[in-house]
Amino acid sequence: MTVPRAGSRRARLAPFLVVALMVGACTSAAPTPAATAAASPSAATGSAAPLALDGTTWLLTDYVSPDAAHFTVPAAVTPTAKFDAGTISGNAGCNTFSAPYTIQGDSITFGPAVSTKIACESPMSDVENAYLQALSVSDKVAILDDGRLQLWDSEGKTTLAFIKGS
Repeated sequence: MTVPRAGSRRARLAPFLVVALMVGACTSAAPTPAATAAASPSAATGSAAPLALDGTTWLLTDYVSPDAAHFTVPAAVTPTAKFDAGTISGNAGCNTFSAPYTIQGDSITFGPAVSTKIACESPMSDVENAYLQALSVSDKVAILDDGRLQLWDSEGKTTLAFIKGS
């Protein structure tokens, strides 16, 4: 295998390919599926006012894996999301990450995420891989009546659910 040059397109895509391969390989050690409420964006509060996430921190509670299974985050793993000045950052399960984001109405767009590359074992690695994958396909956002932050993909499927952090 040849090592791609640092500035090449292959070098920029290599981390995403590695994550995709790791997600595919991590099937036997995955967390136990748990049913999650899948409210629609229309169930959100304040849909007339712009969603203001700047300066807020959230704790991931539920996520959808790349194969569309719903999971509750294991108690031993504490993924977070902090929104500040157009950047989301936090802990993805083991590694820290950050990515730019923009919000228009109930639409949210995330730019490419960068993260540290510490090797992690399951369940941290399982949560991290699914979290970053779900973040990359999320395009709708709302704060629900119960105060949870929820993200959806273009098909209206819940990808990530958070509770307010400190």
